[in-house]
Amino acid sequence: MAFIRGRGMDGPGRLEQELAELEGRAQSASPGYETQFLNRAGNLCVEAGQPTKALGYFGRAIDEYLESGRFGAAEVLCRKVLQIVPTAVRPRATLAWLALGKGFPESARAEIGQYVRVAARAGQQDLAARQLVMMAEATPDVDLREELARHLVDLDEAERADAILDLVFQERSGLRSVPVTDEAKLWTTLLRAATMGPTELRQLAWESIGGGAQDLPSLRRRSAVNEQPA
Repeated sequence: MAFIRGRGMDGPGRLEQELAELEGRAQSASPGYETQFLNRAGNLCVEAGQPTKALGYFGRAIDEYLESGRFGAAEVLCRKVLQIVPTAVRPRATLAWLALGKGFPESARAEIGQYVRVAARAGQQDLAARQLVMMAEATPDVDLREELARHLVDLDEAERADAILDLVFQERSGLRSVPVTDEAKLWTTLLRAATMGPTELRQLAWESIGGGAQDLPSLRRRSAVNEQPA
């Protein structure tokens, strides 16, 4: 790419020019090819000492990977982002969802635990709680749902934790059948949850237990009338 030569000679102006050119290429690229330009833009921001700005480009690239089914590439980029900005929250959430989707409970537990810790330090307890409830809805693994409930207690969501634990108790006691894994539904939920930004996640409202097809306190989109600002 010829336009990369000489970067840094004109300071921030040169960086912004290069980012604008990369943005244009990303916008005009064929589906699946925009990620190379978004990745390059993120790398330029890191090289320029602007890691926070890089997060926006890397985040968009991760979303594109997820939406096109390139889950391995999304995972690799999430881990790269965490090497650059260890306190980043969204990559942790994405890694937790990917581990859940792959059906590796131990890996999912580790990723979920790291996500909850980082989210709590960032003051995102409410957002994390919403993600955890969606994870509990998505997985049939009883032990993992117990783990999710414990994290919800730590996030001051005891009522929602109790709802999960009540269902777990019923399943362990034979009062309720353990749900069967629906792979298509799991990956649909994964994609939706992993690509949500904080604003979109805040615009979800808690539903009451047993209010619909889901047995857990699930999330529904607010209407435009009831939607609150982020």
